[in-house]
Amino acid sequence: MSDQARVAFTHDHLVTRGGADRVLVAMLQAVPEAQVVTSFYEPEGNFRELADADIRTSPLNRSRFLRSHHRASLPAMPLIMSSLKVDADVVVSGTSGWAQGIRTSGRKVVYFHAPARWVYERVAYV
Repeated sequence: MSDQARVAFTHDHLVTRGGADRVLVAMLQAVPEAQVVTSFYEPEGNFRELADADIRTSPLNRSRFLRSHHRASLPAMPLIMSSLKVDADVVVSGTSGWAQGIRTSGRKVVYFHAPARWVYERVAYV
């Protein structure tokens, strides 16, 4: 058994190449063996550095429509994300929305990137 802590990252969604996604790429460079748990993952729309990462998604990711139109699932995200659980010693949640709601068996650190855009730009975002 290893003495090294099991680390995981949670992320709202991985469907674009945004600033929060760049932060995740940097964290994975520091801890490449970490698991990533997210609502949606669209490999073609994201950084190629994520291609080899251990990315686990919510059941909603099976819907191609929702991967392309993830904002349509916004009302369900708190429930969906809080139904997921990560088995790790340390979970770092990079979020501006709901990734911090993912349950864990270990300790959790929440890194809020910015206020959730859908709160203050509701019409433009949705």
